Amino acid sequence: MTRGLGTTKPRMLILGFRRFSELVYSVVGKYTQQIDLSFHDLGASSKTNFDALIDRYHPDVIMSAGANAAYLADTLAVPVVSQPVRDADVIEACIKAKQVSSKVHLFTYAEPTGVQARLIAQLGDLLGITVIHKFYRTSDEASEVFYLSLAEKPEVVVGPSYTCHMAEKEGIPSILLYSRESAEDMIQNAMAVAQRSLLQARHSYLRDHLFEQTEDLLFLLDPEKNILELNPKAQQALGEARRLNSRLRQSWHLNDIQNVHTERWVALANDRYLQIVDVLEHNDHLLGYLVRYRPVQAMAAVKAPSIKAANFVVSSPRMSKVASLAKTYAVAHGAVLIVGESGTGKEHIAREIHRHSRHANGPLVAVNCGSLPSELFESEMFGYEEGAFTNSRRGGHRGLLEQANKGVLFLDEVAEMPLAQQSKLLRILQDKVLRPVGSERSIQLDLKVVAATNRPLFQDVEEGRFREDLYYRLNTFALEIPPLRERKEDISAIAAYYLEVFAQQYGLSASSDEIYADLSAHFERYRWPGNVRELESFCERVVVALMVEPSGNVTEALLRASLPELFREGAGFTAPGALKQNELQAIESAMQMYDGDRQAVAEHLGISTTTLWRRLKTLEQGR
Repeated sequence: MTRGLGTTKPRMLILGFRRFSELVYSVVGKYTQQIDLSFHDLGASSKTNFDALIDRYHPDVIMSAGANAAYLADTLAVPVVSQPVRDADVIEACIKAKQVSSKVHLFTYAEPTGVQARLIAQLGDLLGITVIHKFYRTSDEASEVFYLSLAEKPEVVVGPSYTCHMAEKEGIPSILLYSRESAEDMIQNAMAVAQRSLLQARHSYLRDHLFEQTEDLLFLLDPEKNILELNPKAQQALGEARRLNSRLRQSWHLNDIQNVHTERWVALANDRYLQIVDVLEHNDHLLGYLVRYRPVQAMAAVKAPSIKAANFVVSSPRMSKVASLAKTYAVAHGAVLIVGESGTGKEHIAREIHRHSRHANGPLVAVNCGSLPSELFESEMFGYEEGAFTNSRRGGHRGLLEQANKGVLFLDEVAEMPLAQQSKLLRILQDKVLRPVGSERSIQLDLKVVAATNRPLFQDVEEGRFREDLYYRLNTFALEIPPLRERKEDISAIAAYYLEVFAQQYGLSASSDEIYADLSAHFERYRWPGNVRELESFCERVVVALMVEPSGNVTEALLRASLPELFREGAGFTAPGALKQNELQAIESAMQMYDGDRQAVAEHLGISTTTLWRRLKTLEQGR
């Protein structure tokens, strides 16, 4: 099984002469579980119908040698891996030839260079033989060079399989230039090439599927908002234009997109679209933007329950209550504070609040407070006028608060906001008036604030890391999302939803219920440290793995390859009573270590002597 490909075996084709094929066959045994290997003997030439050959074998990679490999690499679209010739191969082959004759005709593909050229030049002196070296660049030239050398009456030939083939026809002893070790190197290299080729093909298929088979208009833009790529629907809407001038940027609402994920309704011509902006970043580098325009018709055509339309799936009583409260708080004017571990779905709740609020037709602007540098806080949040400071953008900049006006501002990771910036934000939220940096104009704000944190914010207040007045401003309404491990009833519902979504997205014709039936035992035993985000990731991995699974079934091997986390030690829920048993075992071990010194044992375990006394009493009663 090749890593990243599930149980898919890359198909490999050996093209060459008999001696080369026999060498590869002698070492391929250990790889038969990982690759599907076929052999076809030939001499590569323009007379061979390679299209028919490819149609017959459907190889992912071809292995060949010398001039054959060079010709095939120039002729075929399939990757070709060539048999390497190591210096040790040349020496060992000549040593074998010496046993036949002290005059050795050595044939190589292409003129040697560097170290190998110097080795061949000194080979005769090193081995005490006469080495007559010939090289060629094509199969036809190999034949010509060999038959011309017959005038020299060669007594033994060392060379590639084609040369050995011709020598055998002339009754001349021959030694194959390649070794078992170099053949193994070729096989391993071919396996890596095949894996890259298959993964690239899968990526290309998925990209085409996602980029083209959608109702969305997709723009891939560089950091300066120039077009890198369009999908067909976007190209059709854009017409003959291949570049975005200032007029087109204005009409497509691209001038004011920022370095944060945003969603808002925009008008294009006479139609209404949901503009979704995703920022492409890597290692603190801005790589560009993926801008999607989703037509109203496409959103209305989705036949699914409204709660699924928002990716907000609940089944457990606890989350049903959270969902109900979210809808209730959505219609209120006060801010909502969402508390929950990372990955529990805080952003999904924020979207649900936005969807049910009176600002549903306005934008949802998400701000990651942990990634917003302090020195850029005011300019990014409040915006600025042209010339407000050195290097300010021409025309100024609309801040995130202004972008969120008439909509919802989602402050994610709000606990990470520095104290100095908290007071500035508090003033704006209290007054509901925004004044961009360097501007004399005031903007009246009408927006709903939703904040999220993965830790109890009141503890940060008590420890002086978060302003108490801002805490109470954000905590008008509070929602606490339990981790997935505490609401196991939701696992099956969420998994079934995402399995169905990804099956449709990737074109997998399989029932989500049937897939989950094979996953349920593993999923319901797993602790889900990454919560809903991890569950979503697992479902996508399973669907993608099933696309290349020959049996079409969720096998143990498929799960171990695509979801190794499920099988790690400690990944599942602890058995009933196991924690107590482990605690008592730790106390017994410490008592033996410290010869019954209870004070030392208590200090070692980090508990009080009173607690230790109670645990020891429990231990004695259990015996």
